[in-house]
Amino acid sequence: MRLVEARYEKGMLKPTEPLALRPGESVNLIVVRRADPSRWDINRLAKSGNAEDLALAEQGIEGWAAKLEEEDQR
Repeated sequence: MRLVEARYEKGMLKPTEPLALRPGESVNLIVVRRADPSRWDINRLAKSGNAEDLALAEQGIEGWAAKLEEEDQR
């Protein structure tokens, strides 16, 4: 098992590096989206009342995205 980055293009996942697989070989996938800071509304997060969301909004989206990226690398 290994982590492989891929891009979604025209309805297909395309690995960013070659895979050591035989033609027609089946694999299992777990798809995890990367954090996209442009998708988050800091004002909405700050108004949610959730202590965790409020702390994230106070840290700023850059800090939050960096934290998610760090967790993804583990």
